[in-house]
Amino acid sequence: MQNLHVSIIGAGLGGLCLAQGLARAGIEVDVYERDARTDSRVQGYRLRIDATGQAALAHCLPPDLYALFQHSCSTHDQPGGMFDAQLRPLPQRASATWRLDGADTPPDRSAHRQTLREILLSGLGPRVHFGHGCAGLDAAGLRLDGLPARPGTLVVAADGVHSALRRQHLPQAAPQDTGTVTIFGVAPLGSLAGDALPADLRAGAGVVFGPGYALVLDAMRLPALPPLAQRIAPASRLSDIPNYQYWAVIGERAAVLGEDSPLPDADAAPRDADAGRRWQRAAERLLAPVHPALAAMAAASDPAGIALKTVYSAPALPRWTQAGLTFLGDAVHAMSPAGGLGANTALADAQSLAALLAQTRQGLPLEQALQRYEESLRQRGALAVGQSTQAAARIMGRDG
Repeated sequence: MQNLHVSIIGAGLGGLCLAQGLARAGIEVDVYERDARTDSRVQGYRLRIDATGQAALAHCLPPDLYALFQHSCSTHDQPGGMFDAQLRPLPQRASATWRLDGADTPPDRSAHRQTLREILLSGLGPRVHFGHGCAGLDAAGLRLDGLPARPGTLVVAADGVHSALRRQHLPQAAPQDTGTVTIFGVAPLGSLAGDALPADLRAGAGVVFGPGYALVLDAMRLPALPPLAQRIAPASRLSDIPNYQYWAVIGERAAVLGEDSPLPDADAAPRDADAGRRWQRAAERLLAPVHPALAAMAAASDPAGIALKTVYSAPALPRWTQAGLTFLGDAVHAMSPAGGLGANTALADAQSLAALLAQTRQGLPLEQALQRYEESLRQRGALAVGQSTQAAARIMGRDG
């Protein structure tokens, strides 16, 4: 099939990884993103890319860009310790999906989300259209905001947990609010200097489990990114990111926010210092009884960079009838971040779909390629959602 064209809705990690894989295979592709810029919203900071995610990136990226990804990750790559709210060690509390020392698989890498997105954008140039979302898809074809769509294009909905195409074509598969939220932010590196803190936490890494919540810490020590890109992949441009202390609180809404409740549109809100201060106060209130240094870390964070996200979980994925449409990532298998599987599962989706669509150039019928992909999508998504649900229960002490 020589004339395949793919329209990817959403320029997140999964959608861009797919675009890279298709471009490598010589398949025409365009990506449409409703946000005007990559930094329009606070979408996160540190990502743990596991062996599955690394394999997907290696498959889809050109060798120089994959090498740039590898070298752009944090040089502080220790998982840290597990502690209770009295800072006593809890070696058995980790999620089964977290990489621990001595694991047989390749070690997880701590990537800065924006840096990874910049790497995934490299070389795509005019194929990525910011400020143009999807208005719908029906028998008349794809409708885009402000742009004409390519007739006969294969549409891939990679537009996240609030996917417009999922709402239109799979309204019965709406992700469910789990009653869990995440507050995350960044503080200056070295913020955790309290002498009474365990050594792992002073070094900036570890997990603290409180009643109904967990605090995740990761010290992000990044190389000088602009010269790194110039040396490894000269056509790429990476923003300079200072080292930082990443922190995230995930837990039951009542445990994390107390009497506060999230704004109705908190997940889609742009950078907002007033909202950030609200979540900052909630984090300080939660962490102060554990140790003053942890509350001080939250207080030292820029409120404009603190965000709250509602945690959703997807139901079993039903079948859809719209021809020329498939899905990827959180659009159909939203999950708790507790297991660290969301981004890695989306990257695996991208690898699977890119590889199968590449086979259409050697004669595999498109319908068969999509059928095989969607079977794997269901299996992979169901497994990841289940593991993430178990991980959330475990870190919040609900696993029996």
